[in-house]
Amino acid sequence: MMRRLPQTQPISDHPPTRAQVLSGRALWLSFAAATTGTFMVNLDSSVVNVALPVMQHQFSLSIETLQWVITAYLLVITALLPVTGRLADALGRRAIFLAGIATFVAGSLFSAMAPTFLMLVLARGFQAVGGATIMANVMAIIALVFPVDKRGQALGLIGSVVAAGTLAGPPLGGILTAWLGWRSIFWINLPIGIWGLWGSWRYLPKFPPDAQPSLKSLDWVGAIWFMLLTSLLQFGLANWHRVWGVALLLLEVPAVFGFIRFEIPRPHPLIPMRLFRIRSFSNNLLSGMSYWALMMFPSFLLPFYLRYELGLGVSLIGLSLVPQALSMVIVSPLGGRWVDHSGVLAPGRIGFGLLMLADALFVVIGRHTPLWVIWLILVAVGAGAGLYSTPNNSAVLSSVGPSDTGLASSLLATQRNLGRAVGVSLASILLSLTWIIHGLSANPSHTSPHYPLWFFWGFRGAFAAALVIGVAGLTTLTAPDAPKKGVSQ
Repeated sequence: MMRRLPQTQPISDHPPTRAQVLSGRALWLSFAAATTGTFMVNLDSSVVNVALPVMQHQFSLSIETLQWVITAYLLVITALLPVTGRLADALGRRAIFLAGIATFVAGSLFSAMAPTFLMLVLARGFQAVGGATIMANVMAIIALVFPVDKRGQALGLIGSVVAAGTLAGPPLGGILTAWLGWRSIFWINLPIGIWGLWGSWRYLPKFPPDAQPSLKSLDWVGAIWFMLLTSLLQFGLANWHRVWGVALLLLEVPAVFGFIRFEIPRPHPLIPMRLFRIRSFSNNLLSGMSYWALMMFPSFLLPFYLRYELGLGVSLIGLSLVPQALSMVIVSPLGGRWVDHSGVLAPGRIGFGLLMLADALFVVIGRHTPLWVIWLILVAVGAGAGLYSTPNNSAVLSSVGPSDTGLASSLLATQRNLGRAVGVSLASILLSLTWIIHGLSANPSHTSPHYPLWFFWGFRGAFAAALVIGVAGLTTLTAPDAPKKGVSQ
């Protein structure tokens, strides 16, 4: 049994039982090492988005098919995150984290050498195994080495690292793709990964494994079932206009209920359902998933808009996406300090409001809107993301007991990647629905001279529908509850 928390003290007064709280130079070296993986993963994702129009031309693919270079990566990460988090608890967090970085680098090399689009998608899936391991452990490692009174600041700095990777990705990816082709964007993970491996081995503490978890007690049936759930959802969304795609989505509903009923009585469930009885935990996971789905709309669709409507080359597309990430880099630390002083609601709500404002502006822009207007909208997106992400992370982590910190971190990463995957699929679906409404097919030919106009119709329709997602995310952001008796058992 996990240790029961004394009921006379607040949750924030207790560091996690496996904490190795550091200070001074050792603390910040460990932070730099742990967040290298986060930087690399986000660098890779932003690089790929810039190259999408080039891949579409080279492979002659529809956007519906092209999305799989992103969706396959996010699908595998989402499916494996709960497993990798528990493996880290059972085998030791540092060793699993190192294995994740090595796998991610190997997957990057396979992606760079992929001879066909199918092989590229498979290589991205392998890369995602490492990405899942990295994502499931970063925030837990930071929570274990930072004192409680600096955790908000640390989470804000993680937001800056995420933004820095996103900031570096577009211009670097645009230049590399323009000069050396899209394959070169995957090679940049090699030097970063080498530093991440050495730095994590050298500076991260050797966190002892939990006394309770073991590989034998890991819920392998639940893990396979969860992978099936995420696969049903993603393949169903990607094929929503086909009969068998609708069948998969309908099958998802009883499969989810079956998974919940299976997990509740398990002695060591993959995902403890007791956590979802905590109102703020459940609400903020839903809010965060809405946020990440919303963030994928400009990330996925804007490179095509810049290509088809403004006629920009790939290198300029990369540079044009920088304002969003730069704004997030600047604002994220402010969001962290705001949370430490005032709680999660004010910065979170203002941040989500800025995201919805940006979506509304994308709905009303014209076909040849000046580039500086796009930049201003992206600044609003980045500022909103910087203000919202830390409050959401803090609200989720503060809603659970210290012994559940690692699990909550893993579920946060699951929420983030499931939201991203669903966001890409929804953006593609809404494009197709808009085309159908205008009397076109679900996937009109991108080689048609009318395709730029058709894409513009779909672009505005997708962002109009995205506002509904924003309302869901804004209304479910919730201040953390006080821990309830017995929750951490």
